[in-house]
Amino acid sequence: MDINELDEVRTIEEGFKKAYSGDQKGTVESIDKLKGFALQLIHLDANAENELDIKALIISIGDIARVSAEMKMEQVCSVSGCVLVDIALEAASQKREPVAIKALSIVGSLAMEFAGKGLGVAARSTSESLGTCGKGSSRMKMETMISLSEVYLMQVSLISIEKGLHKAGIATIGYLGEIGIASAKQAIETSTLEAAVILEDLGNTAVSENNESYAKAVIEALENLGTEASQGGMKNVLVQIAWSLEMIRVLALDRGMKGACFAAKAALESINTAGLLDAEQNLEKIREIKEFHSVILKKS
Repeated sequence: MDINELDEVRTIEEGFKKAYSGDQKGTVESIDKLKGFALQLIHLDANAENELDIKALIISIGDIARVSAEMKMEQVCSVSGCVLVDIALEAASQKREPVAIKALSIVGSLAMEFAGKGLGVAARSTSESLGTCGKGSSRMKMETMISLSEVYLMQVSLISIEKGLHKAGIATIGYLGEIGIASAKQAIETSTLEAAVILEDLGNTAVSENNESYAKAVIEALENLGTEASQGGMKNVLVQIAWSLEMIRVLALDRGMKGACFAAKAALESINTAGLLDAEQNLEKIREIKEFHSVILKKS
């Protein structure tokens, strides 16, 4: 074992020691030092041993964050998410996708755990890190990482709804919408579509739980995404968003949620003509999908 490896091991041990003792400052310093080791390794020649070492550091940061969560040190939890996303994006920029995905998966699992433990501040901050990773991945056009970021955010949002973490849940919906917008700007249709579909699912869940503020947050995210998609001429995405808004509107109407129903209707009217060069053709598609939805509702 060389000197660098000894330093890494000592830092990991020190990180756990500081975390178990409730030393927030010391734990953060250890995590930041582990980040430095990981970034150095990312820039070395890629081989099996190198990749194993980086992943070991990533896992250690995640484990220290879990101890910090048990100790209710939400600031440390938040820093851990930021650090892991920094590692993920640096690895992605160096074409080290397996390392990047490993770091992202740890961030996602941490965000869900924090939400599950009712740590609202940590859940919100780590969700923001997931949003940062998704937007950064969009700029690099790494669709696997974009998709993972979106799916993790969906899970965190659902857990936040269940646990009553209002601020974290609302923020998470916003971060998901931002990833969709970033993907739309890069003309990555699959990732933009996925964001719209996930938002629809979250909106439907919010309405079924009679949570109007969550539903309105989803509607706003869909409207913003629709505006970006229409400006980019992404017709398939726009139709999906129109469908999503109509689904949420109908469900909200059925539940007597007048505010959400009105918001969905206004959003739908807004995106119909938001920067479209061929508005008539697009409006016809929206009419067709509305009619189809009406038929399905009558059958049920």
